[in-house]
Amino acid sequence: MATPNTQETKQSLRKSLQETRRKTQLGSFDAEQLTKRALFELSKTTGDVAIYMSLPEEPPTENLIQEVRKLNRNVWLPRINNDELLWIKNPTEFNVGPYGIKEPKGDGVLAKDLPELGAIILPGLAVDVKGTRLGKGKGFYDRVLVQLNENVKRIVLLFDLEFILEVPKESHDQPIHTIATPYRSIHFTKPD
Repeated sequence: MATPNTQETKQSLRKSLQETRRKTQLGSFDAEQLTKRALFELSKTTGDVAIYMSLPEEPPTENLIQEVRKLNRNVWLPRINNDELLWIKNPTEFNVGPYGIKEPKGDGVLAKDLPELGAIILPGLAVDVKGTRLGKGKGFYDRVLVQLNENVKRIVLLFDLEFILEVPKESHDQPIHTIATPYRSIHFTKPD
C-alpha cells in the first residue's frame, strides 16, 4: 500500500516531467533514431508485439507500429475498457478514446490471453536506475504486466532526460527490462 507521502512525491514528479515533456520537441531525426533503437531491441525477441498508441507529447509509436508490421509480426494495440486494457490484433480502424488516445476498433482480449507475445512497448514518464517505471498514475500498464509471462520483454520508450536516479516505488509497480531513447538503450538484468 502506498503511503500518502509516496503518492504525493509521485504526483509531484509526474507534474514536473509532464511540464518538461510539453516543452520538449522531438525532431524527426530523434523520432527516427528512437524507432530504429526500438526495432533493434525488438529484433532480440520473437513472437507478437504489443505497443501503446502514443499521444502527441509522448515518444511516437506510429512509425514503429508500421515497421513492426512490415516484419510480418502481429501487432496488438490497446483500447481502454473500464479499468483495463483490451488488446486488438492488427487493427485497421480507429476511434478516439476517453483520454483522447487513438484506439483501435474491434473485439479485444485481456493481456493474459495474448498468444505468442514476445515483447510489449510501454509508455512512461520516467524510469529509474533500478528499472522502476513511472506512468501517468492510472495503473493500466502495471495491471497488464501482472498478467504477462515474465519472459515477455518489457520496453519503455523515453526521452533521454527521463532516465532518472529514483522513482518512488509502490507494491503494485511492475519492473521493466529495457528503456529505449533516441540515443541509447539501457537494460535491467535483474529488475528490483
